[in-house]
Amino acid sequence: MTVLIDSNIIISLLNSRDKNHSRAEDLLTELKKPEYGMRVTTDYVLDEVLTTLWMHTHRKGIVVKAYNLVCHVPEFIRFEHTTPEVLDLAWAKWEQLAKWPEKPLSFTDCCILSFMDRNAVGYLATFDSDFDGLVNLV
Repeated sequence: MTVLIDSNIIISLLNSRDKNHSRAEDLLTELKKPEYGMRVTTDYVLDEVLTTLWMHTHRKGIVVKAYNLVCHVPEFIRFEHTTPEVLDLAWAKWEQLAKWPEKPLSFTDCCILSFMDRNAVGYLATFDSDFDGLVNLV
């Protein structure tokens, strides 16, 4: 089994002032258990993490820590790049979902769904309720 880690999990983990900080710590401790398999994230998620941390904290150190954690600590998470094929799938998914304003998803969220579909990722770790009913959540 593989679990994709969404940006809000990483942001909450690294920002001790975040309301979900303890929840993120507990969840990531749980996801280290062998039954959960590999943890993965993408470049689009990394972009959200770095941008959000910078905008909310203006602390260069926390942004650098996030970048290093995601890109250079493979025992924490496997970092993957979004392929052109996944981008095309995400665009088609976004166009389809944009027809239903009651379920608005960002293009990055559509990239997450498309990456999961294309790479047989079974679960998503997120605090974002927009994914409810769209994928298996941890």
